[in-house]
Amino acid sequence: MAKILIVDDEIDICEMMSFTFDSQGFETFVAHDAAQAFEIVKAKDPDLVVSDIRMPKGGGMKLLEDIKKHNPKRPKVFLITGYSDKTREEALAAGAEDVFAKPIKLQDLIDRVTKALDLP
Repeated sequence: MAKILIVDDEIDICEMMSFTFDSQGFETFVAHDAAQAFEIVKAKDPDLVVSDIRMPKGGGMKLLEDIKKHNPKRPKVFLITGYSDKTREEALAAGAEDVFAKPIKLQDLIDRVTKALDLP
């Protein structure tokens, strides 16, 4: 079972994504800021992280940077943004697997996660 960490300061978004991924057979973890998320990455070793870019206490780009320093190969990181100071190209160059705009289409996200993790 693939493990997904969902990171967003909006609790409703975390709950919605967690429910959706759980119903698809994934094991999910939730964090509401980058610092908490990085602790979960170190403790639970998720296969993939889905993180908002803009959050208090360090956003998705900071989390991406911390993850890549910790282990450049794992987990894969998808970033989500409604508005960002960074471009999609900058996020991809920093090591993000993909970048999604809000509002997100959950089926598109699930399809990309499944493909990125090479799942059937």
